[in-house]
Amino acid sequence: MRRHGRTRHEGCSFAEDPALSALEARIFFERRTDPYVLPCEAVPGATDERDLLRTGCFSAMLRGDDPAEQVLFSDGLHNLRLEVQRGTLLAGPVQLRFRFEGLVGIEPSLLTLRRLVAFLRLGRMPRQLFPRDPRIDRSILTLRAWDAHCAGASQREIAAALFGRADSGSDWNGPSDYLHSRVKRLLRAARAMARGDWRRLLRDPRSRD
Repeated sequence: MRRHGRTRHEGCSFAEDPALSALEARIFFERRTDPYVLPCEAVPGATDERDLLRTGCFSAMLRGDDPAEQVLFSDGLHNLRLEVQRGTLLAGPVQLRFRFEGLVGIEPSLLTLRRLVAFLRLGRMPRQLFPRDPRIDRSILTLRAWDAHCAGASQREIAAALFGRADSGSDWNGPSDYLHSRVKRLLRAARAMARGDWRRLLRDPRSRD
């Protein structure tokens, strides 16, 4: 895959077809948006040469006017993203050279490096280094609520679709307003996501930022 020019949308380097499923979409975020993008240099002719494009898990490469190569390794569920700032992976086996600066914000890069080392050793994505994000379930509900809202569904219809008709039918007009409140919170979170809070999903869930 090649990118001609700079195709960017809110920190995303390449606008993938929105009709593709999450397992098929190849999404590239810029390093300033996704702290897990690992910067490196590709040095040919070194002692520990590896042809990373022949690992069996290579997914896509993005190239544009800038010299950097955005490289995505994916098995459909787990992703590794490299930003090759100098050199190229297209020339064949290379040695990767990494440079880390400062201690603030270094943990995501180190985790990606650990994942890459394990991936090359195992020949597959190291699932133990990709723990389940506790925000996933709520984020999915938020997106489903927003999709329904944008399609014209009422808040009661959203509650029925997300939480079941039995609950929404008996509880919607009951003495408790917990379903009203829950749907409103989901829609409020969805609006915030649409304004840019989606970037928080790319950060470590333990981060306070």
